[in-house]
Amino acid sequence: MRQQIDWRPFRLLVRKVYRDGCAAGGRPHTDELVIVRTLLLQGWYGLSDEELEYQCNDRLSFRNFLGFPETVPDFTTIWKARDRLQEARADVKILAELQRQLDEKGYRIKEGVIQDASFIEAEYGRARRAREKAAEKKGEPIEYTPKQRAHMDKDSTYAVKGKEIHFGYKLHTKPDVTHGLIRSIETTTASTNDINLVKEGDVAAFRDKGYFGTELPQGVRDETMQRAVRGRKLNGGEQRRNRRISRTRSKGERPFAVIKGVFHGGVTFVTTLARVHIKNIFTSFAFDLYQLVTLRRVALA
Repeated sequence: MRQQIDWRPFRLLVRKVYRDGCAAGGRPHTDELVIVRTLLLQGWYGLSDEELEYQCNDRLSFRNFLGFPETVPDFTTIWKARDRLQEARADVKILAELQRQLDEKGYRIKEGVIQDASFIEAEYGRARRAREKAAEKKGEPIEYTPKQRAHMDKDSTYAVKGKEIHFGYKLHTKPDVTHGLIRSIETTTASTNDINLVKEGDVAAFRDKGYFGTELPQGVRDETMQRAVRGRKLNGGEQRRNRRISRTRSKGERPFAVIKGVFHGGVTFVTTLARVHIKNIFTSFAFDLYQLVTLRRVALA
């Protein structure tokens, strides 16, 4: 993983969110690359901040990836570093720098992009659910203490898909068709309808029926699956077109399969949309490094 990209630009991006280099600064902050690589380890293994601190101290492989630093950041340092990056919008710049390097390596968008979305589940809390249901039956209001409210999810919403009920957030991704690398992401609450991540220069957009009827930027070929509307069924040509698009669009399921099945990233325990988003950014960063290793192995086979 360390050999896939040039890490030096990320050091500069993280350094800018700290002020301990000026005259009024405090004690020196954690090494910038240790912060970035620690957050990537969290994305690969789906670890909580506390478990991440323990594993970075315990696992030789983790310490090797971090560069054998003298000290490993504790869980509060990890939490605060994420918040600093998000508040300074450095997380967006980190993802943009990764995309720049991917293009520089020759992994440019050639055949188009695939857009899809998947739910990231949040924990509502069994005790809270039972308490609220009991109060609702009695018609009594519920009052929570400030400490209780601090631990409650503030932004999650409900969504129904098919017969399944989801509570949490939605991760929107845009991988490219040729290499399967995530080129852009967005995070919304679960109830948000699918948004459009396609931009000029994306060549073509392969999307499922959920995006039917949404406009695309000029010059981008529309490869959105069509759906039947009231009073009109799909004809044979439209059905064949949908099957052709589906064969390409199905490649967009791989990032979610890896993030949820390999990285164990289908559940979140942070309680705001902003914090879920920055974790998704580093999880997507982790997936792209994972995919770069896969692409190299395929090339060498």
